[in-house]
Amino acid sequence: RMAAQTNAAVADFTDPPLSAPQQTRVVAVVSIAHALSHFMHLIVPPVFPLLMSEFSLSYSELGLLMTVFFVVSGIVQAASGFAVDRYGPLPVLLTSIALFACSTLVIASAGSYLMLMLGCAVAGAANAPFHPVDYCILNARIESKRLPRSYAVHGVAGSLGWAVAPLVLVGVSSLAGWRVGMLTA
Repeated sequence: RMAAQTNAAVADFTDPPLSAPQQTRVVAVVSIAHALSHFMHLIVPPVFPLLMSEFSLSYSELGLLMTVFFVVSGIVQAASGFAVDRYGPLPVLLTSIALFACSTLVIASAGSYLMLMLGCAVAGAANAPFHPVDYCILNARIESKRLPRSYAVHGVAGSLGWAVAPLVLVGVSSLAGWRVGMLTA
């Protein structure tokens, strides 16, 4: 039964074969999603000095925020693979993006350290599905001879997400405050 559900979830990604331009578009969309995931990894660290000041936090408390993000992400990632198998990659991806939006709202409106931690936990859960989703789509839609380049573009896009996040968060936060920076994210 599980195999039938898995096949049903990805069946819409296997037929008909995509043309080269269509495959390029798929790689672009998946890579943008991956960049978003990595961007969200770094929405909190650029505003650490502002959070320290506003909430009287120590470096250990700031580090714990990121630990919560990545521990939740690691725990939820395995379950995310099963969700992708059962429901398909698109609903899981859209849920993940919605959770990222919720996490930034929680963090931006935080009045306490616990709210910051909750926002980081929600962001960690949002981050978890990206690799199962990305690889499911790439493996199903990209012909095998183009997969290595597709994976490379996917990886570079993630690194670009890391590079852009501090620029956006520091830039906006220095002009309008960290809460507006978080909402911008």
